[in-house]
Amino acid sequence: MNSKRLTEEELTEKQEKVKTWLHILDKIYGVKMTVFSKAIGIHNQNLHNFRKEKRGLTEEKTILLEKVIVRKYGRLLMLEDSDYESLSK
Repeated sequence: MNSKRLTEEELTEKQEKVKTWLHILDKIYGVKMTVFSKAIGIHNQNLHNFRKEKRGLTEEKTILLEKVIVRKYGRLLMLEDSDYESLSK
């Protein structure tokens, strides 16, 4: 899939970004986590534990999850970012 391996720091940053996106999609837009757990092939409880920082995801699953989120909900997340920017001004 991805021949370039991420450093530990890059992986941590990517996981934090994905957790933030999952939180936004769940709490603001009501997107259920089963959509993502089925898309990347993990158990729903493992994704829940990842969000609550009780469990990590492998590099491959993290990258796959990021791609699924961006493809399905990228526009919503871009809208969310612009809303936060306008509120912070």
